[in-house]
Amino acid sequence: MSENLRLGESDADARWIGIRRHQAVLVIVGVGLASDWVMSPRAPLVEIIAGLALVVGAVPCSDGLTLSEQCVVALRFLFRSHWHELSVREFGDDVVLWAVGEVAFRGHKLIHRGRLDLSGRDVTITEALAALADASSAARAGQHFSQHVVTTGDDVATLLTLPVDVPAPDGWILNNSLALEVIGVTHYTSLRVLERFTYLRTTQQLARIYRVRDFSSVPPARGLLEQLLRSTTPLDLALHVDVVAGAKAQRLAARAVHRLGSDDATSRAAGFRRTARSSRNFERLSQREALVASGRSLLRLAVFVIVRGESLDEVQQRSALVWRHAHDAGLRLERGWGLQARWYYAQLPGGPGW
Repeated sequence: MSENLRLGESDADARWIGIRRHQAVLVIVGVGLASDWVMSPRAPLVEIIAGLALVVGAVPCSDGLTLSEQCVVALRFLFRSHWHELSVREFGDDVVLWAVGEVAFRGHKLIHRGRLDLSGRDVTITEALAALADASSAARAGQHFSQHVVTTGDDVATLLTLPVDVPAPDGWILNNSLALEVIGVTHYTSLRVLERFTYLRTTQQLARIYRVRDFSSVPPARGLLEQLLRSTTPLDLALHVDVVAGAKAQRLAARAVHRLGSDDATSRAAGFRRTARSSRNFERLSQREALVASGRSLLRLAVFVIVRGESLDEVQQRSALVWRHAHDAGLRLERGWGLQARWYYAQLPGGPGW
């Protein structure tokens, strides 16, 4: 959106006075049950047990999830099928992918011309993609496109997937074979995927998928994914961009500012002062609202890190290195235990899991 607007914490989880809505509900109901058990002489024992369980379920754990959310994820994984199948067909220049849903797209490969940081083409490419997002925001339904950095041996290729009716910017050439390589299939074939709790298994290899949750700790002088891309560990990156339609974008931007302002007013009324963190978030959201009102695009971003290997030991070793490099770069990753199939579909070209 703007080089002056730094990415902060995710706005996907709505918060009320610093906590998420389901946490507030669990705490209120849990405290109510526990209080009723204390004050009622003949209250059943199950009431205090349920109250304590609800309060404990609101405690945040790893990956930004609460204990209750982690229990729900584990139960869903236990009772659903672990086999998944996807298929791909080519119709002319279009690629149609059937997975969770049906998506049609065209794959475009970046024309590499030496070191981008010396020629300045990285800035030109970024500006072209930003212009593409701004133009897509004028549509009624918005658009979805993705960029993939693929490591194959000693070679690195960059793929851009766009809707079939969106032309590619300069510097990209049509190349659907690279898109099929990223998916892991060939022409007119299907792929079966076996989901495990911490990784995925295909007919060719194993894969573990992480999602970047927070960019706010990245130093201002560095690119957001620069240090991770410089890692010697083989990995693939998938950046998905969902462009919100213009009218909806303005409503969402204004609502975010209003929500944070209301929380701040409630906190002040309760005797709390505004922290430096909340002041920075309010400034960021206000700047974003002004940019969206001036015609810039509002984007939903998701960055996935895919670690592949021939064996589970190899995947675990590479994952440990990737986790350390991401931590050193100021990136906070989510492991996604129990959500590997969901994230696998979301990171595919075209974004069928969105």
